[in-house]
Amino acid sequence: MVKVQDGTLLMFPSYLEHSVDANTSNEERVSVSFNLMLSSFTERLSKPLW
Repeated sequence: MVKVQDGTLLMFPSYLEHSVDANTSNEERVSVSFNLMLSSFTERLSKPLW
């Protein structure tokens, strides 16, 4: 579990299982998702274990 503050950008590999709790406040929550592929991915990072 990760606790974040307003304005935090949290990045993790797409193969990592994840979820977000429901927004139970009256405040609006904005979630943005995107995919990122580094040009040297295969040379520097290992492949997922699945």
